[in-house]
Amino acid sequence: MQALIIATSATSAALAAEVRVGQHQRVDYLELAERFNSQYLDYNCLRAVPLARKFEDLLRIDLRLAATVARMVRQQGYDCVISLSERVGIPLALLLDRRVCHMVIFHHGMSPRKLKLIKALRLQRRWDLIAAISRAEAEGMRAALELEPERVVALHTPVDTRFYRPGAPSSGNEGFIQSLGLSYRDYPTLIRAMRRLPHIPCQLRVGSAWVSRRGGHEREPLPPNVSLEPFVHPRRLRECYAASRFIIVPIRATTQWSAGCTSVQAAQAMGKPVVATRMPGLSEYVVEGETGLLIDPGDDRAMARAIDELWNDPQRVVRMGRQARGWIEEHFSLDRWIQRVASLVQQVARQGAKA
Repeated sequence: MQALIIATSATSAALAAEVRVGQHQRVDYLELAERFNSQYLDYNCLRAVPLARKFEDLLRIDLRLAATVARMVRQQGYDCVISLSERVGIPLALLLDRRVCHMVIFHHGMSPRKLKLIKALRLQRRWDLIAAISRAEAEGMRAALELEPERVVALHTPVDTRFYRPGAPSSGNEGFIQSLGLSYRDYPTLIRAMRRLPHIPCQLRVGSAWVSRRGGHEREPLPPNVSLEPFVHPRRLRECYAASRFIIVPIRATTQWSAGCTSVQAAQAMGKPVVATRMPGLSEYVVEGETGLLIDPGDDRAMARAIDELWNDPQRVVRMGRQARGWIEEHFSLDRWIQRVASLVQQVARQGAKA
């Protein structure tokens, strides 16, 4: 099978060298392209048109990339396309020949707007396989789109456990806690929780390589124990995780059920427990009470209690961190994910054309 991998990002010229020398984690679409001995396409194949890019970002739909992919598939005879995001997978459902095997990974599968669009255009059966990044989202999409169980599967996001791994063993007494990321973060709830805990230093690194928006913390005056720190390159990110006693991932109540999963995974891969918001998808990335603690959305009192409880129990921090590393290695490593995707594609190919 000749597969084409589609990524909704721009690959920097330095990425391959950074990965090679251990300064950047391995990237899923590059690893998939190598596994299938195939090509990948990303935003670098498009001419820079800032207004068009702004319009596509507003819609969260990559129309120009989809058109480029469809043309390339026709010209070069690809018989399989793996869309790593619905941003390109949705428009491609309209453009690809129905005989081309098409697998799409949905990152925000329970978005009401996306579900309405899919049903209005009757796209759900134009994909050979839909992969959602949690079991909860897979089940929700099956029900909403009235699809057979085998057409929508759970495919949790991966983490490069070779890159994110503990260095020196944690003492459980590191001097601060930390919260990182931007997408759908609920920093106001965390800040209110930290006001109740003036004895615990907390660093916020509000930023993302994927999205650009305000973090929400701007509306809340920061107490003296909370500091804003700059967003950093992945090679520095490991140091941030390693220096923290544990990691906080506060998420807003939203239909983006698995928001924050990347930060939760990286923290646990680094041997750090997490305190995270209990969301239907994100909860699948934590073993409650063993690798982390889950708090209901917006509950700053409960978040403060969980943070204080873990802060005052260094032995539990060490034990949970060790369990977290083992949990991530067993279930979410990038290598296991690559094998899973390859298995799913082979399975779809055996099943034949779309119904």
